[in-house]
Amino acid sequence: MKIFKYRVLNHILFWIFIFTFYTVPYLLSYGFVIEAFINIIYIPIDIIGVYIVIEYLIPRFVFKKRRFEIFILGTAVIIALNIAISQFIKLNIQPLLGFWVVRRPFSSEMFSALLNNFMIIGTATAFKLFSYSYKFQLTQSELERKTVQSELGILRSQVNPHFLFNVLNNIDALIYEDKEKASNAIVLLSKIMRYMLQESTHEMVKLDKELSYIQDYLELAKLSFADPDFLEFEQKGAPNSQFVPPLLFIPIIENAVKHCNKQSESPGVKINFSIDSDCIELRTSNSVKRNNFKLPDSGTGTGLKNVEKRLKLLYGSNFTFDIKKDMDKFDVHIKVPV
Repeated sequence: MKIFKYRVLNHILFWIFIFTFYTVPYLLSYGFVIEAFINIIYIPIDIIGVYIVIEYLIPRFVFKKRRFEIFILGTAVIIALNIAISQFIKLNIQPLLGFWVVRRPFSSEMFSALLNNFMIIGTATAFKLFSYSYKFQLTQSELERKTVQSELGILRSQVNPHFLFNVLNNIDALIYEDKEKASNAIVLLSKIMRYMLQESTHEMVKLDKELSYIQDYLELAKLSFADPDFLEFEQKGAPNSQFVPPLLFIPIIENAVKHCNKQSESPGVKINFSIDSDCIELRTSNSVKRNNFKLPDSGTGTGLKNVEKRLKLLYGSNFTFDIKKDMDKFDVHIKVPV
């Protein structure tokens, strides 16, 4: 609501409305413009009263100290003073200026004065409270957004070193086994690191870039397996213009590769992507040793636990994250909207 950005204009429009509200009916009834000019005499009194209430009483005794009884008492005093000054002007100043005065019974005069003051001060107070509530909600939303982004940044910062640590360990092992494979691994690692440096800081990235990054990682992972068919990757559907959070899927894939049983029959690791117009699904399945089964990353606290935290921050409850495990196999299923 951009109207709240223009504070001075809002106040000018408010007082134009008040003056018009009390002047137009008078003109329509009597038709004398000079008589309507009387309202200009009373506007400064109303302005002083309104701004004492909305700029002093409300901020001090409603927003900060929450002393509503002082606010109500102060407002009552302002209204009483406003009525007294207005009556003095009406009975003493107005005749001196040549304007005629309509004398009414005291009860009728007080009721009309109270109604006018409650209308003007009440309307101004309502606008003040609504404006404060709106700005407070904006501030809270921005604070929550920054908190979420900060938490997501922390989670991503935990993923990157963890991933890099595992890759460097694999390359270190390859240097002694096969220098050519190690060289290929370094090339793949450079592509992976380039993506992580350039794209991972963004809130969202294109799905095709994320999939290319994942495929580079899988090519790197295959170098550590004797059988190239040990790791199976399947993709259903093609990326179009979908966007996803960066590095969301890699911890799941990494855990499947890292914690698989390399002595099992091929394929020991299965990775399946299903891409639809409104959602993306990832399923991973890896074999595990019966006598050495444990939840991946149970000791480090990263990996799958971070994925679940990120999903909750990013999607609330609008996601699927299932883990199934038995003595021989560990399955993970994730489904997110796009």
